[in-house]
Amino acid sequence: MAKSIELRSSITADGVRLSYGKRKFDLIYPSNVWYTYPSKSQQVLVDNLAYLLTINLPFVSDFKRIVYNTTKPFFEKKFKRMVLEGIPSASHDYEQHSKELVERFLSTEVVFRDDWPRKPFYDEVLDEKSIIPLSCGKDSLLTLAVAKEAGLNPIAVYIVDTVSPSENKIKIKHAKKLCKEQGIKLVFLKNSIEKLNDFETWDTMETCLGYMHMITGFCFISLPLAHFFGADKILIGNQKDMDFPFVNKDNILTWPSPDQTSKATKEQHKMIQKMTGREAGVYSIIRPLTNIAITKILHHRYPEFAKYQVSCDCLDACDEERWCHNCNKGARLSLFTHAIGKHPRAVGFKREMLDKKHEKHYALFEGKEVDHYELSKEARDQQLLAFLMAYRAGVKGYLIDKFKRKYLQEAKAREGELRKKFFKVYPTPLPRYHKKEIISIYKEEMKDLV
Repeated sequence: MAKSIELRSSITADGVRLSYGKRKFDLIYPSNVWYTYPSKSQQVLVDNLAYLLTINLPFVSDFKRIVYNTTKPFFEKKFKRMVLEGIPSASHDYEQHSKELVERFLSTEVVFRDDWPRKPFYDEVLDEKSIIPLSCGKDSLLTLAVAKEAGLNPIAVYIVDTVSPSENKIKIKHAKKLCKEQGIKLVFLKNSIEKLNDFETWDTMETCLGYMHMITGFCFISLPLAHFFGADKILIGNQKDMDFPFVNKDNILTWPSPDQTSKATKEQHKMIQKMTGREAGVYSIIRPLTNIAITKILHHRYPEFAKYQVSCDCLDACDEERWCHNCNKGARLSLFTHAIGKHPRAVGFKREMLDKKHEKHYALFEGKEVDHYELSKEARDQQLLAFLMAYRAGVKGYLIDKFKRKYLQEAKAREGELRKKFFKVYPTPLPRYHKKEIISIYKEEMKDLV
């Protein structure tokens, strides 16, 4: 008999609870936020969240049958497609193969209370405000800064996932300081449901397949907040690099994070429009920008935001407080910060990441410890340009010397092409009444770089 789990969903005084056996996992809102969300909308939201927030269980557990006490979610097909599109990317860095994982997902039996989805219903009117997920990474910081300057009236939301205590500790501290200084409303949610997506909960093999729902999940989790604050925009931090593809180990064309591509954002927008009677939508106001452009604008125009950056995913596996100084994400940020004329100390780096031992962390040098976010042709070329800029800025180090020997000639020959590509303002759907100001900010900051 197939191993089975029964997940019971319930509406609590302050949010949503999923239970199995005696264990309880909660998504907790401020009580006034959840209380004011219409009861019909609560029911539809729970139907969809119960499935969406646990859709990755087949990849992190041994369950072959998942039974829900909720009705079939209205967006079930879209959620499934999101997972199937995410598998080739999420599995690349682990000893798992796309075909096997697709078969595993499709062969898992999923049972709902009934097969008649509740249709979304919403008849409220929302205002010109924005809900923004704040992670203290460069993307969310720039989104928040630009939203404030462009008059999008941002409300920052930090979700405490209970899975990463060390990471949460410093990010919560930074989020509080930043929002207090900037006069921005900050709301905390607690989401212990995320533990169900953690391989450690089920004592299974390490994987990041449990997080393919994250961006879509945030969009749905934001709905009670959008209602309470009267916000007609959910602003996610997805940059242009998410649209640059790579070929994975199974020879499948995919993207660094398929739920963060332009295509995915359009789908998320349509779903949130449906959930709100076309009152609210999903946008990424940093979509026109690449990684290096985001770094430049954040540090030059908004240094009071930039100083709170925390982007390291390895803090729960080391003794460092802010940066592990031993991953490709930190190496890339360190390089890009040097390239734009700043020092990594400005964001709390204690050590350089341009010595020989960090060669393995750079796509340009075909490093062996580079994750799938660095596997596109564009990721390699962006580092080529960044090393050229750092070299010209007088930055020293073993890897600068190696760049000079191996790649300086190529970088000089392609400089014009690279600058046009990576300091370009790419076209993308933006909030109608703020598009002109947002684009003018970006063009002003990059006018001397192309």
